Amino acid sequence: MTGTTHPGQDANEGPGGVLRAELPADLTSARQARSAVRRALAAWGIDDPDGDAELLASEAVANAAEHANGPIGLALRRHAQPGGRRGFTCEVTDTSPGLPSPGQARPDDERGRGLAIVTALAAASGVHAGPAGKTTWFTLALRDRIDRAVPPAQAEAEAGA
Repeated sequence: MTGTTHPGQDANEGPGGVLRAELPADLTSARQARSAVRRALAAWGIDDPDGDAELLASEAVANAAEHANGPIGLALRRHAQPGGRRGFTCEVTDTSPGLPSPGQARPDDERGRGLAIVTALAAASGVHAGPAGKTTWFTLALRDRIDRAVPPAQAEAEAGA
């Protein structure tokens, strides 16, 4: 059974590389989502040097916290992308029936850029309505940490070339 957490508890990884957490619909939820993403990627040996996975998860969760009541479901899944590259999918489920719609934020607006950020950085993204709310999702292709490690002899050879 895949683990489910409650506010203040750590998220648990279940079978098949799925981590699930239940977050409160408040100002702490985005921070908790970033933490869950960091832990999941570290456990899976996946590198996110630009922090895109954390950023997008926090944007999706912050949007859910702003527009929904009740708990927010967070599901993080690892998978293989075409060509064998490792991937990551994040699903955020909330109780609001309203589907998100992209807006045009003005330069001085503090909000309104989340969907544009997700669309720009994710490999794919979307939303689907459910009987008790909606689920927004995105996927990213990320690197294995081991693939990023360059042997010292190779690094010296490349530096001398």
